[in-house]
Amino acid sequence: MLAHSPFQSLFISAALLVLSLSACKPEPAFPTAHIPDKSPVDSFLCAMDVSSLTKILRNGEIFRDSSGKAVLIFPFLKQQGINTLRFRVWVGTHPDYQADTILKLVQLARKSGFNIWIDLHYSNTWADPGNQEIPAEWSQTNLASLNSQLKTYTQQMMRLFNPDIMQIGNEIEGGFLWPLGRSSDTAAFYSLLRTASKAVRQENPRTPILLHISNYKRADYFFSKVQQHGIDFDIAGVSYYPKWHGYNLDSLFQTLTRVSLKTNKRAIIAENSYPFTFSWADWTDNVMGWEGDLHPNYAATTHGQFQQVHDLVTGVRNLPTPIASGYAYWEGVWVASEGPESKEGSVLENQACFDFAFKALPVWNAFQP
Repeated sequence: MLAHSPFQSLFISAALLVLSLSACKPEPAFPTAHIPDKSPVDSFLCAMDVSSLTKILRNGEIFRDSSGKAVLIFPFLKQQGINTLRFRVWVGTHPDYQADTILKLVQLARKSGFNIWIDLHYSNTWADPGNQEIPAEWSQTNLASLNSQLKTYTQQMMRLFNPDIMQIGNEIEGGFLWPLGRSSDTAAFYSLLRTASKAVRQENPRTPILLHISNYKRADYFFSKVQQHGIDFDIAGVSYYPKWHGYNLDSLFQTLTRVSLKTNKRAIIAENSYPFTFSWADWTDNVMGWEGDLHPNYAATTHGQFQQVHDLVTGVRNLPTPIASGYAYWEGVWVASEGPESKEGSVLENQACFDFAFKALPVWNAFQP
């Protein structure tokens, strides 16, 4: 961890105070949502997941701009063209991603004028194509009980965060809340998805609902089936990582366009990131660590990272759809901060938008129109 001068410590003291993880629960907060501008230009969603700030700010790290000057992270993000921040929320008491902890970040983010995108994993841990575990506190065998718990929890999260976007599950083409909610059990899966969607609508009919799958190549089928089953949603989100989803950006853009036109919904890249190096700053295995993980057109360099993000952002800004699209970078702030030998540190340190010394990289220039 970097040593800090007294001036630097004062510089971040407000953020550290808000993020101190005390045993006391915060007083209930029901912030007023910023309603996104619906004009064709301003409604483009330029987002970043910054959930790891719970760790980084708690550890006292200081972010810096490209010249090395210390910056406050939320105003800095705003200046780079980011208009929406995404936060993952896990069920239970995980110190980094439980609702009470994330709420402290959300309150800071709102003061800088961001729209808030809440990503409900509906699990005690990561939810992704290979992991969708029912929270230990919820029913494991009874669908009716699980639906009831899902409704109550979703309503609680709506009241707590009053988000500008509510994401129901994370990368859910295989279902969520396994084993009961696997997509192979069509009736159970759509029953649970409908329950969560209705819970959002009941709390605030104007809150956009986002459904997110991991593989854009399954988007046509997934979102058409969702509509056929009468599930109410507003945004179709896909992940795009060359390592898993291939190299054809034209196919990606064509799929987003097709889904948007067929569903009359916004279609966006809900997750993407890219390495600027194969080096590391801790002993935690990185998600992308060798040449085989790369897109052949983009090297694992600061320029390659910039160019990949630039091409994706430009592509989705120019989709021929009447509804503006969007792009979200996954965890652009997750620099290693747990120590150089930590095995529980950052899996994304070499894909962050800051280098290992928390200095801003050229990729930030890719988010601007």
